[in-house]
Amino acid sequence: MFSRIDECWFQGSLAVGFAALVTVWGRSFVLGGITRNSLWSSLEGVFPALLLRLLLAASMVSMSIYAFKPEWMNWSCVPLPTFVRLIGVPLEACGIFLLVWAHKSLGAHFCPTLQLKQEHILVTTGPYRWIRHPMYSSFVLLWVAYFLLSANWFIGLTGLLAEGIIIVARTPREEQMMVERFGGHYVQYTRRAGRFLPRWAFWERRTQKGCGDGRSSLE
Repeated sequence: MFSRIDECWFQGSLAVGFAALVTVWGRSFVLGGITRNSLWSSLEGVFPALLLRLLLAASMVSMSIYAFKPEWMNWSCVPLPTFVRLIGVPLEACGIFLLVWAHKSLGAHFCPTLQLKQEHILVTTGPYRWIRHPMYSSFVLLWVAYFLLSANWFIGLTGLLAEGIIIVARTPREEQMMVERFGGHYVQYTRRAGRFLPRWAFWERRTQKGCGDGRSSLE
C-alpha cells in the first residue's frame, strides 16, 4: 500500500484533472444554452442514454468520494505500483489538453447530445483536422488516467463502460446524422480524418487496406 503522503498526491492530481473536466464541459454546456434537447435527444435511444448517464454519474461520484474520503473506496482499490499510477499524470494532461482544444475548435457548435443546430457547420480545424471525434478520444485518455491515479477499478470500469456505449451505440448514429446533413463533404472528410485516432495510425492503415479501396463504411 502507498504511504499517506503518496495517496494525498494522487488524490490531488485526480482532483485537479476532474475539476478541469467539469469546468470545460460545464462552461461549453452553459454557453450553448441549457434546454431539453441539450440534456437528451431521442436519437440516442432511451436505454443507451440512460445507461450512459448512470455509468458516468457513478464514476464521477466515486471520483469525488475518492478525492475527499479515499478510505470509503477501499472496497474497489487495486494494488498498482507507484510507477504505474504515475503514468496517469501525463495521460490526464494529454486528455485535458485534447478536450480543451476540441471545445475551443467547436465553439458555439458544441452539442452535448445528438442534435444539429440550424447554423451548424462541419468543423475540420484544430484536432478535427485529423480526428473526427477528439472529445471521445480525450474521455478515454482521462478515464484511463483516473483509473491509474485512483488505483480503483470501479472508477475506471464505470467510466470506460460509458465510453464503450458512446463508441458502439452513439458514434455510428452521430456519423449517420452528419452524412445526412453534410452529404459528400462529410464522406470526403471521413477519408482523411480517423474516427478516434489520426488516419496515419498503424491500425487505420491496416483497416483501409482491408477495405480494398479505402472508402468509408458510411458510403
